Amino acid sequence: MKRKLIQQMRNEWRSNIWMCVELIITGLVLWAIFSTFLFLYHVYQEPEGYDLTEIYVGWAGEVSEDASTYTPYPDSLHNQLTDYETLLTNLRNNPYVESVGGGNNAMPYSFNYSGNMLAADINGERQQYGGNLRHMTPEMIRTIRLTGVNGETTEELAQMIENGQTILSLFEDSRFNAKPLEWRGRDVFWNYDSTRIEHVGAVIKGIRRSDYEPIFDGMMIMKTPSTWVPDQVAIRVKPGKGADFMASLKAEDLEFGNVYLSNLSSIEQMRDRAHMNINDTVSTLIVSAIFVLTAVFLGFLGSFWFRTQQRVPELALRRVNGATRGDLFRRLLGEGMILLAISLPFVAVLGYTLLSNVDLSSELGMNVSSGLSWGGLPCAILALAFMIAAGLTWPALKAMKVNPAEALKDQ
Repeated sequence: MKRKLIQQMRNEWRSNIWMCVELIITGLVLWAIFSTFLFLYHVYQEPEGYDLTEIYVGWAGEVSEDASTYTPYPDSLHNQLTDYETLLTNLRNNPYVESVGGGNNAMPYSFNYSGNMLAADINGERQQYGGNLRHMTPEMIRTIRLTGVNGETTEELAQMIENGQTILSLFEDSRFNAKPLEWRGRDVFWNYDSTRIEHVGAVIKGIRRSDYEPIFDGMMIMKTPSTWVPDQVAIRVKPGKGADFMASLKAEDLEFGNVYLSNLSSIEQMRDRAHMNINDTVSTLIVSAIFVLTAVFLGFLGSFWFRTQQRVPELALRRVNGATRGDLFRRLLGEGMILLAISLPFVAVLGYTLLSNVDLSSELGMNVSSGLSWGGLPCAILALAFMIAAGLTWPALKAMKVNPAEALKDQ
């Protein structure tokens, strides 16, 4: 009888090699699966420099002069802009409303790629910054409660916008060499028109287009021109008063003169619409991961069932010689863990080779730390260890229930 576990495993090297190959392939697959979910979680939980709780968003529209419902203005002092301001003032007077702001391409979950580029000469170096242009009124800054990465308060940022300063988002990309934090407090210019000067007042965290999407571009927040009617309206209601606010609205509350507000909905509904496709993708990934894990577990169960059934006489003989069921299970589990330990260096080397040939930061559009890339490995190891233990339990218990005399009668 083979008394030493290592010696026994050496004598059964052929079957152990195939088991190690199975563990290596499975480990790489699980590493990829867990790394994907770690990346999604990393992006999802990225801290934001704004507060979207209790927010409702609507879209401002203007009645065409050709429409039958168009109301002519009595003088040059009245126009669509005054109608817009009156509409927002009426909304601010709602007892459930805390603040109302306007802007263009201003809200998260807005997919307008309004790209522009700024430049600056810093320490003799020309730096360029590519950004998504967003226009906001000071009231919009207060409504979504933007804060700066250097501790600037919402009110300070609102005053910067009121004074015509520009706010940039914290963003670095290999396509551009700008260091936004160095631009704070500096005059910069438009890349295509050096005569247009902007003063950078502060830097904030980026506003994302979805909770699962990395920040692919920088962002420039500028004051909405006084001649524009902003197309987005954000309304912050008092805590817990969202349902009361929506119930209190009448048709006349959403229009004034030739300006009206349409598609008013909560930010949660806006988020759900923005996430519709990616939620389906995440659900598919989860279902696929569950399927793979189930298939792997069943594969382990079948492999260990076959291996254990072949060793029923050996286990029976050990019981006759005084081994307890716990001793036998620990021996079988130790064999599985040794095979896992042998396989792990190969998993790590192959995984490192694959990661070395793929620029994840470029592929995913964000800086991906090596820690994130390697984070799936310990998760894969734990999953493999759990599935080995689970796959061994039933076959081992089944084998140990066999009467030793019956198991050894043919030996």
